[in-house]
Amino acid sequence: MTSVFEPKNLFLSALPAAERTRLRPLLAFHRLPQGLVLHQPEQRIEHVYFIESGMISLVALMQDGTAIETATLGRETILGSLSALGNHRASARAVVQIDATAWRMTAADFHTASDQSPVLRKTALASGELTLAQIQQTAACNALHTADRRLCRWMVQVRDRIDEDEIRLTHDFLAQMLAVRRPTVSLIAYGLQRAGVIRYQRGKITILDRAGLERGACECVGVLREKINRIIAEIV
Repeated sequence: MTSVFEPKNLFLSALPAAERTRLRPLLAFHRLPQGLVLHQPEQRIEHVYFIESGMISLVALMQDGTAIETATLGRETILGSLSALGNHRASARAVVQIDATAWRMTAADFHTASDQSPVLRKTALASGELTLAQIQQTAACNALHTADRRLCRWMVQVRDRIDEDEIRLTHDFLAQMLAVRRPTVSLIAYGLQRAGVIRYQRGKITILDRAGLERGACECVGVLREKINRIIAEIV
């Protein structure tokens, strides 16, 4: 008996069963370890990833080597979705920040399949729209919200994606992603630990009070959740 294909990726699972069945032979399951770079800026997209678990960061790179995260992506993402329109180049570095899994197919197969299926093409464009919305919201957040609220927002978003209360990341990494100094991250984390919201050990943050963390986060958490739900609901 043929097993039922039930992916965790929100876009892939939202497709009609017939569409998922048609795509299944083109998909291969991959484990993506922390630190793996999936593409670099200006690199032609060769593969499309339906993220199943973990977290991918889009990172903007400056000429002096500094970098800042422009979006955190998880199971609500088809990485490389604009390949549905034809040859596409990456605009940012995509790097695995927390061990991830994904269904992968070639960009060429994705383009062909999208040409043959209006609903898949619509899904690809919806994923691109959502990624752009996340980039825009993150840019506004970095410019307008305080570092403590941004850090809380970031941890809530990670928790939403990995479904675990333990996050294995260093203060150095968080400082780079949020474009703040490491002592700033340490000071905020210390305050959250004293308040009983998190526990921090070297290289590991454990969320103890998720509701408290959400209260400390900026409005961007709710805004992005609402956009994700709306865009996914409008696919079919």
